[in-house]
Amino acid sequence: MVIILALGSNSGGQLATSDLEDVHTLAPCKFAAKDRVNISNSTEKWHVCGGGNHAFAWSSDGTHLLACGSNKDGERGCGYASSTPVLEWVPIIFPGRRVVQVACGWNHTLLLNEQGEVYAAGSNGFGQCSTASIGGAWSRVLPSSIDTAEPVVFTSIACGLRHSLALSNNGLVYGWGACRAGQLGMLDDGKNAKVQSIMLISDKLPPISMITCGRSHSILLSCDRQTVFVSGQDKYAQCGPSNVQPTAGAWRSFRFHRPALKICSGWEFGAALLEPPHGDKTSSGAIVAWGRSDHGQLAQATQAPFYRELVDVPLADVCDLACGSNHVVAMTVNGDAFMWGWNEHGNAGDPSLKDVFQPARVSSGRSVSGARHIVNTGIGCGYGNSYVIQSQRSSAD
Repeated sequence: MVIILALGSNSGGQLATSDLEDVHTLAPCKFAAKDRVNISNSTEKWHVCGGGNHAFAWSSDGTHLLACGSNKDGERGCGYASSTPVLEWVPIIFPGRRVVQVACGWNHTLLLNEQGEVYAAGSNGFGQCSTASIGGAWSRVLPSSIDTAEPVVFTSIACGLRHSLALSNNGLVYGWGACRAGQLGMLDDGKNAKVQSIMLISDKLPPISMITCGRSHSILLSCDRQTVFVSGQDKYAQCGPSNVQPTAGAWRSFRFHRPALKICSGWEFGAALLEPPHGDKTSSGAIVAWGRSDHGQLAQATQAPFYRELVDVPLADVCDLACGSNHVVAMTVNGDAFMWGWNEHGNAGDPSLKDVFQPARVSSGRSVSGARHIVNTGIGCGYGNSYVIQSQRSSAD
């Protein structure tokens, strides 16, 4: 049995709680009646991500895709745009055999399927969908020109506020959308407010293994999983430590002291889940972060507007990490969910609505009932909300 809990901003119905009220403590999401049985009986792990006012959930086997929230620009990919929000999780028809990943911008969405194809839906005012999405339908994103006759096979996608990235299976990164701040790694000559045709942006970099986007910056991780490349806005040091003077549109680089298992980004900060020290079999992942910190995004006891150097987040044994616009959700190996950062809508787990400056465990109502117990199996973020995914299992699992 799968349960999705949510809290935070709900102005578009993105919490799927049947209304438009913000939620300050984790509450169960609602599923459309016609799909409730299939989802509640699913044994697959689930994933959730959100944008400004919409969200998606999908099963790890890629056979189920759900969405909720706003669809003003067709960002739910349901084939039409509507000013009426959807207040519960509803099934979405998707292109291809199986869904691999979904990524959300403010009001656009990318979808990666099993065939390695990328599709987009939603607003295209800054070219973030590459080719215009007609009536909220999924439109395939294709490179306009490539150096090989072979089709490009994509393995990962990421969305900024109004720009998009896709990573190919040979370690090349393609980008499109807003680029005035240099988030696509190109120098601003006054003509590059947006790039509507998907283009190769990592041709002068080594092969890349992971990608993520902030509001107006992009973060790439090389295949050594330690060398980081960042380009874009740097007002809050979100481009990280470097001996190079920040230049809009130029890739800057720095290194993690250990290989990263995952990278993610808020609007003006970055975070990475690092492997434990070599040979240490007693601990799991640790988090480092950099950039904007005025709302507690970096979980530092000493408050500062931002940190350019990498700082350690005081939370041990982390197995997963997700970033909202200015808050963070993490899950530890024992299944506990922790949240911190900006909390205006209760999205960092504190009902007082005060910002949270240290990782705080958030009760998710896990319980034991007879021979079955409920455990946290995943986490996710929208820009102003958070999700915890649970599964009901037998005690023998």
